[in-house]
Amino acid sequence: MAVLLTLALAACGHEAAQTGPGTITISGNFGAPVTITIESAPEISDLTSSVVSVGAGQVVRSGDALLLRATSFDSRTGELVSGYQTGQIRLTTANEEGVGEIASALVGVTEGSRVLVERPGLSPTDPHAVEIVVVDVLYTMAHGTRVTLPSPAPEGMPTVEESDDGGPYIVANPSHFHDLTVQPLITGSGEQVSAGDQLAIQYVVTDESGKVLDSSWSGSGPVSVALTSLMEGLQEGLVDQTVGSRVLVLIPSSEASGQGDRIAVVDILAVLPGDDSASPSAQATDG
Repeated sequence: MAVLLTLALAACGHEAAQTGPGTITISGNFGAPVTITIESAPEISDLTSSVVSVGAGQVVRSGDALLLRATSFDSRTGELVSGYQTGQIRLTTANEEGVGEIASALVGVTEGSRVLVERPGLSPTDPHAVEIVVVDVLYTMAHGTRVTLPSPAPEGMPTVEESDDGGPYIVANPSHFHDLTVQPLITGSGEQVSAGDQLAIQYVVTDESGKVLDSSWSGSGPVSVALTSLMEGLQEGLVDQTVGSRVLVLIPSSEASGQGDRIAVVDILAVLPGDDSASPSAQATDG
């Protein structure tokens, strides 16, 4: 990576980044839509990247699931470059198959970072045209404010611990529950979930004894899922929660497709553009 000379004004959502002869000001908070102002256009012959701001999340490794918002601009105008799902939040893979040649700029950074990538060759007829890509590397686990749990705890509420990788595991209590119960464990500051949303989530689902029936933490990692594909109780439990949250949902059998009582812990990572991406297995869905 190129050495970055950065002047950051994070509170105002403005970051001026210099990666060579070009100077670019980025406007927009992390994870939100961004615009740029080009004070002087970059002149480069090879892909160049710089970390504009460093996040506090886990390190992105090659082949990992990668959640990001990448926005491409034309160095000649500062206008958006069409295509590439520019400006959209995407769940993909940290390799060339997932994000093309910019994978080399993202592997090794920490989640929560903003990366500026500049690559030549935007126009076959203009050798000076450079694609400027602002990449926000989003978190693949809940991040926010830990919630003080109620005392006494709701009926049947289990203990939720964290494993070494930050993922949740459930220590079920012997008591039963009869009603749908929703208990945030971490409250994120992102947008609210609405019925019909497509979400990026991590999740674990157990039976009432705590036996794991399905978990993204031990399998695929974050997944994209239509909220409407989830069992009734989980749909109800996630609506109006916020991105960045970790939510515990106690789901009685009547709202778990009649499969028996279920306990779910879900990290809500992002609201995605609607698509037909893979969703969790039948343990979390309508069957």
